[in-house]
Amino acid sequence: MFAKEYVRDICSWKLLQMPIRLRGRVGLHPNVCQIDEFCFSHKPKHHRGHPARHPVWVFGIVDTSTTPATGYMEVVQRRDAATLLPIIQAHVLPNTTIHSDEWRAYHRAIQLPNIAIHQTVNHSYHFRDPATGVHTNHIESYWNRVKLRLKRMKGCHRHMLPSYLDEIMWRERYGKPRQEGLQDLVADIAARYPVPH
Repeated sequence: MFAKEYVRDICSWKLLQMPIRLRGRVGLHPNVCQIDEFCFSHKPKHHRGHPARHPVWVFGIVDTSTTPATGYMEVVQRRDAATLLPIIQAHVLPNTTIHSDEWRAYHRAIQLPNIAIHQTVNHSYHFRDPATGVHTNHIESYWNRVKLRLKRMKGCHRHMLPSYLDEIMWRERYGKPRQEGLQDLVADIAARYPVPH
């Protein structure tokens, strides 16, 4: 268990050294990023036990120009504009187009310097807006992949969720293919803990 926590610590350190910035433009075309929040909470099995009193919310941004979409995730204490808008600005590059649902915290996203266009879909009526084609399917699929990975790991303690998310984001960027991922991990360990000469 200690070894796995150690590896996740390396992943978290790497992402601090090289913060994730999702692309704002691909060639001449503006790039679309989708944003959403997701609640990670324990659900009682077979209707026994009690649901979590304090669900954990994670805010995410995904780059739709990659297949599958790659993203950025962060555990948040609140889902208000004061919390979410600075995260968007910090993790997308200039000239980014964002798609989202109509959560009120996103209403001022168009005012962010790095956001060129902000379009929304009203999920009360459509999964995909019939007029504009705007949807959030990529980030919904991303959440499903993250949940599946956590389920395979038999879940995790609430206080450890940020490090698990860091590991997932590290693997997306540096862990493929597996052999190169191992080499990158060894290089990151050497950088994190340099041996004095």
